[in-house]
Amino acid sequence: MSDAASALAGARAAHRGLRWDDACAGFLAVTAPEGLAVEDLEMLAECAQLSGRHEAAVSALDRAFALRVREGDLDAASTDAFWLWQAFLLDGEMAHANGWLARLREVAGASGTELGWLLVATAYGCFATGRYDDARALLAPAMAQGRERADADLDAFATMLIGRAWLNAGATQAGLERLDEAMLRVTAGETSPRTTASLFCASISNAEMEAHDLARGQEWERALEAWMSTLPVPTLSGPFLANCRVYRAVLQRRRGEWIAARRELVTAVDELTGGHGARLAGHACYELGETLRLLGEHAEAEFAYRRASSLGAATQPGLGLMRLAQGDVATAAAGVRRALSETERPQDRCSLLPAYVTIMLAAGELPEAVTAVDELGRCADAFETTLVRVEYVRAVGEVALADGRATAALAPLRRAAEGWRELAAPYEAAVNAVLLATACRAVGDEEGAQFELEAATATFSQLGAAPDLARARALLVGPAARSAHGLTRREAQVLQLVAEGRTNHMIATELILSERTVQRHVSNIFAKLAVHSRTQAATFALEHDLVRRSRG
Repeated sequence: MSDAASALAGARAAHRGLRWDDACAGFLAVTAPEGLAVEDLEMLAECAQLSGRHEAAVSALDRAFALRVREGDLDAASTDAFWLWQAFLLDGEMAHANGWLARLREVAGASGTELGWLLVATAYGCFATGRYDDARALLAPAMAQGRERADADLDAFATMLIGRAWLNAGATQAGLERLDEAMLRVTAGETSPRTTASLFCASISNAEMEAHDLARGQEWERALEAWMSTLPVPTLSGPFLANCRVYRAVLQRRRGEWIAARRELVTAVDELTGGHGARLAGHACYELGETLRLLGEHAEAEFAYRRASSLGAATQPGLGLMRLAQGDVATAAAGVRRALSETERPQDRCSLLPAYVTIMLAAGELPEAVTAVDELGRCADAFETTLVRVEYVRAVGEVALADGRATAALAPLRRAAEGWRELAAPYEAAVNAVLLATACRAVGDEEGAQFELEAATATFSQLGAAPDLARARALLVGPAARSAHGLTRREAQVLQLVAEGRTNHMIATELILSERTVQRHVSNIFAKLAVHSRTQAATFALEHDLVRRSRG
């Protein structure tokens, strides 16, 4: 066997084994692309796209397309043209993408039939202009064609997009049924790796962002994670698999693996911004910003949000929640208010409303918060998913607390706690526990408040949620010890942080106060405890059980 033949055999075997780096090297070792059969060119293109070799993929697909047209195999030529169109689309090279869409139309005209991949590509334009009925009309024959020709990729792609069209139009149940149907082919291993990667990401995005069905999205995220675990680590690059990294990271973050999620997102952002996935990079940057915000790494989070914005992605509600955590309530309120005012689709407004309620309450805008809760309730009725119901009852509890109706807040917050546990969302459950503790304390149940706060601090500590941990620890100081020395609740919170070695600036950030207010509290504490320094205050507090020792 010649060297070229040996390299070719090895490349084909590597392709079958999903070792795309090795496959690319083998195919490219053949003296020239002209020496590859059309099937080998198509395998090279797929491996190149899945391993981040954009130029090699485009070159191989271009050559394969020409050969397929010359052979008169217009169905196969249309498939090559579709993947070329999508490669340029993902890279944001719209002129090239439009050129290949025109080539697709030429092939369809020459064949005298409506080629399925042309129908799929054309449907994308319908989504961009909100013509969801037109999209379904195009996709139905594409799906039928895929089934008739046993083309699992075309069938699954068209079925998924029909589901998306139903979801975009507000028909949640019909949309989810199509999503599930498409994913059966994907999880059964019937689709090619490119299609598998694309549809995993699409199914998760549609389930969570359009249907607000977190449980379903998590199910597909777990399936995605299982599929990715079968792939050699060096191959996880290029726009298709880098986007998969983003969704795997979101799953990691939800279940509490924040450091792993940050690492995964940094890699994905580097791949997408430095490679050929410009249209996907904004979402990756936003999710990185969210992870950094939760970890309390605000400077890095702001940089990620800025990159997301520059790439065309929305930055709310994450940016608003970060400003709130930094104590800049006015900026937080202005940002999330602007975002909600320019958002029309119920699916998108539903994503903003929970944070909007929290921020408006912090800004003292109770009427605006009440209006938002009412709208969130209508969303809960429309979507009928656990996530939206839980977000709604938590918001009801938040508003009741802010309105001085602590007793009325208890039942909805308790229902929210059950919902977050059902959704396996430890961070959200801990945030809810702090709200419950506040309600318990307000009705005189100090022991219940302590239990909730201890559970919350344990979770925040495990997650690495530094800002939330500091606030929860400050709340752990009970009223009996406070009253014995004339401390207000806020002074006790400040004293807790002083005892932990926090500066005034750090305390201001953690409690969302101005430094001037913190200094006033510190002065009052010194006077009430008859001490003259922060060290004396901390020592006195520890000796008299005014603070809890750090459990880091």
